[in-house]
Amino acid sequence: MKLKVLSTRENQVMSVLWNAHHSMSAHQISEECEDMSVYSVQQVLQRLLKYEFIKVADIGYSNTVLTRLYVPVLSQPEYIQFLLGDNEQGLYQIASFLISNNTDKEVLQDLKEQIIEKQKELGE
Repeated sequence: MKLKVLSTRENQVMSVLWNAHHSMSAHQISEECEDMSVYSVQQVLQRLLKYEFIKVADIGYSNTVLTRLYVPVLSQPEYIQFLLGDNEQGLYQIASFLISNNTDKEVLQDLKEQIIEKQKELGE
């Protein structure tokens, strides 16, 4: 998969799919993207399929019509890392910002455990 910077509409559709906890049809996506018709969403989905950012997960029903259901192949964090490039300082600043502005103790504990695991993995 060759990554590319997404257009505004492509990013809008990807955001809907990234935030969904299930596969979605073009009609369902268009309901979330109020400024886009179902036909615009379908065109964007075709481009995202071509870029391999999404895939058809299943065939399902939208009312009485069979329709494709889409899921992202590329995660939002992977896309953000692509946008940042190999900028280790930028990644550090983002991680530091997220940690210092997080108030959920469970999330912070999970992050702490991930750091400890990674340190063990690296032999530190």
